[in-house]
Amino acid sequence: MSLAVLVCEERFRADLEPLVAESGYRLLRDEDPVGLDDASLSGADVAAVVSSTSSRSQLRTLDQQGIRYWLVTVGSPWGPDFQPPSRQPHRRLLSLDSGQADYLLQLLDDWRDRDLVRVDCFTFGFRDGLPAEADWVVDTRFLDSPYWIPEMRDLPGSDPRVRAHLMAQAGARQLVDNFLPMLLELLPLYQAQRRSVLRLAVGCTGGKHRSVAIASEIVDRINRSGRAAARHLDRPPLSVPQALD
Repeated sequence: MSLAVLVCEERFRADLEPLVAESGYRLLRDEDPVGLDDASLSGADVAAVVSSTSSRSQLRTLDQQGIRYWLVTVGSPWGPDFQPPSRQPHRRLLSLDSGQADYLLQLLDDWRDRDLVRVDCFTFGFRDGLPAEADWVVDTRFLDSPYWIPEMRDLPGSDPRVRAHLMAQAGARQLVDNFLPMLLELLPLYQAQRRSVLRLAVGCTGGKHRSVAIASEIVDRINRSGRAAARHLDRPPLSVPQALD
């Protein structure tokens, strides 16, 4: 069970509640009791939306009983009579415009309780800079690039010929064979810290050949292992500007 608390300005509450409910969380109401032994905190993923003018008893109870939860603030909810929690929020959003609302949905999905950790694998080009949302980064620039082979230059990294060319290199096999056992051994430790999604960024110079082929190999092997669920994202995950994070 994952518990998320969203502390918001009152003007965002009417939009936040249906957004959270649509993401698959069960909403706690102001009058719902909250405690270590309460049934409301068992089973499905749960979320509470707390505004500056609503009851804060739930938040105080969570802190007093040491219940672990994810905390997000939306807007500037700290009114003159509002006592902010002692802890820092995991994320601060200034509004609920389309980009930040989508980012909030991504966060809620990241924080869901899962039987298996999900590994979200995506690719990038180092010439464009490191992706902000990556948890782990794999650098494949030490491999020979198919870009310099004329018949492969215009092929995507997902093409079987490109992948076969990469995996025929001893360095590619060494990378995957040594990296994956370490990753799979550490995933339960992430899960013990309530991390149900791990983002793996695989990069090369342009993000088109080496990174895509190696990412595909990693995703396939993780799924075959049965120890985690992996998927290959078409684009990097959403992020918010550092000033808001």
